[in-house]
Amino acid sequence: MRRLWTVLLVVAAIAVPANPAGATQTSQAKKAPGGIGIRLVAVPTSLTSNPLARLYIIDHLAPGTTALRQVEVSNSTRATADVAVYAAGASLGRAGFTFAAGRVQDQLSSWTSTSRDVLRLQPGTDALETVTLRVPKDASSGEKYAVVWAQVSSASSAHRGLLLVNRVGIRMYVSIGLGGTPPPSFTVGRLAAKRSATGAPLIVVTVQNSGEGPLDISGGLTLSDGPGGMRGGPYPVTLGPALAPGQSELATAVLSKQVPDGPWKAAISLVSGPTVRSATATLTFPGTV
Repeated sequence: MRRLWTVLLVVAAIAVPANPAGATQTSQAKKAPGGIGIRLVAVPTSLTSNPLARLYIIDHLAPGTTALRQVEVSNSTRATADVAVYAAGASLGRAGFTFAAGRVQDQLSSWTSTSRDVLRLQPGTDALETVTLRVPKDASSGEKYAVVWAQVSSASSAHRGLLLVNRVGIRMYVSIGLGGTPPPSFTVGRLAAKRSATGAPLIVVTVQNSGEGPLDISGGLTLSDGPGGMRGGPYPVTLGPALAPGQSELATAVLSKQVPDGPWKAAISLVSGPTVRSATATLTFPGTV
């Protein structure tokens, strides 16, 4: 399986004389020389059809159950690194996936522990860490969010009283409830033809997550029955990652400026795991100014 990494970029410098972990800035990227990385080692068989499960800790658990995941933490710098590994809170809403400051806890992070608090990694080495999630018997149902962080800290050599705190993490999306994993579900609204600020033709549609878990949705759009029988596409449809339950987002297909105004028969097909949704409409692009 392709090795997927979330890797530290050293960019943060914050004044934290009383509480070094109280405020951090974070950056995430693919594995690169000179960083601290963290990745999931394996994906549960039941989640192999979910593309988000290759990047994040995703599960559906009943109250009173325990789940284990393994992550690999790496040090590709030229120095020995003491890497703190811990879980902290997060939220998901219209503003996207938002990290809690420092080690601030929420429900899910308070149920999550790691096998070691600190890993000492020599240059160019890595280590496995076990993440344990223990759901209380009285846990409330619903979607919970958190992050498993790998963090390094060092005193600033240039500014006394400043601590450089940098961290990189794996997001957690865990739904609590009885029964099996809820299937992905989403709805697709009416297609609309528009133009961008630069005059490029766009087809947009509102997608709403009507299920119980976050969705990674992808898809394409085709045009047919255009002027003179012309056809076009497929054009990729872009959406942001991890659409939260109950939230909606505008999906967009950007076409070439050479595409005639129409009319066209537009057909869109969107996929999340085994779930497919489609919509069609006859559209004409507005004229350019």
